[in-house]
Amino acid sequence: MVAYTDKQDTSSDTIRVNTVTMYTKNNCEFCEKAKNLLHSSKNYVIHEVQLDKEPQFIDSVKEKLGNTVPQIIINGVHVGGYDNLVEYLEKWN
Repeated sequence: MVAYTDKQDTSSDTIRVNTVTMYTKNNCEFCEKAKNLLHSSKNYVIHEVQLDKEPQFIDSVKEKLGNTVPQIIINGVHVGGYDNLVEYLEKWN
């Protein structure tokens, strides 16, 4: 797990941290792009589940979230894949 918490909310003295669960696979270009995008935002705690290494989650992820990776959940809300993440960050950051 990697924590990025140095971005402060300028309206107060609190640090806003968003929790992310990201289902990925090795050698996935969009998975890397999503991780890099979240890394650049710096206010996310990322828990990555690599489906290559944890195949017991594959069926559940496909059934509940979709067939492609990455599948991204932020603060308990399913955002979707990389393109959806870009839209989400443009709207909420």
